[in-house]
Amino acid sequence: MTGRLGDNGDVYNNPTAHGDHSIAANDIRNVIIKWVMHPSARWLPLLLACAALVIAGTNWPDGPARQYTLWGMLAALSLGTAAARVLGRRPRDARVVGVLSLVSVLATVGGWLAFRHVSTHGEIDVTGQVRTEGGQPLDGAGHRALALRLDASALAKPRNALRLTLAIADHEPAGPTCLPDTSATLSLLTSGAAAQSKEIRPGGTAEFSLGAGVRSVRIDVRLHTARGCRMDVHATGAVLYDA
Repeated sequence: MTGRLGDNGDVYNNPTAHGDHSIAANDIRNVIIKWVMHPSARWLPLLLACAALVIAGTNWPDGPARQYTLWGMLAALSLGTAAARVLGRRPRDARVVGVLSLVSVLATVGGWLAFRHVSTHGEIDVTGQVRTEGGQPLDGAGHRALALRLDASALAKPRNALRLTLAIADHEPAGPTCLPDTSATLSLLTSGAAAQSKEIRPGGTAEFSLGAGVRSVRIDVRLHTARGCRMDVHATGAVLYDA
């Protein structure tokens, strides 16, 4: 409090800005400490972490495990710190309790954001949904082409690029191999996407830009091999992703 002398000699007391802020800060601090130290509050971070895990499990988007590394680390951190908060039934230091609760909540929120990013933009494995049109084996003469298709069900979650890996194998493994003289030209023929052609060797991978709103994908495969060779072609990897 500060005082000032009025015109008639009276003294007026006014709270200083510093005093008001200090009182308000102390009140807020006391409320937070009281809430954090309350016995029922110790369960909240753990319940929040478990709820985030359950929701993530019911909305799992598929794809390679490596893209979930950040989410897994944050989920483990949120559960670990929340469990430590619960097990500490009679904590003596409010700062330790506050740090455990804060770290758990922040890790839960960060993990959820990481999971949503993967769900919206992460890779989706659609290898099992690649449909082959055309008979096999293929050769280097009259029967040298087939088509690979992805239909609307495989493209339900929109992505703008496709990574395709093809296996090309000798139709008669017991005979001389034709692999050194074999390659394939892959041509993307899809409405809404620019025409693209890629040439790959056996076991090679090609990447295609799909654009936005593509409902079906067709890739024509044309085999190049030596005379008299017959080859089997099939997709061993098909991954949708955002480039």
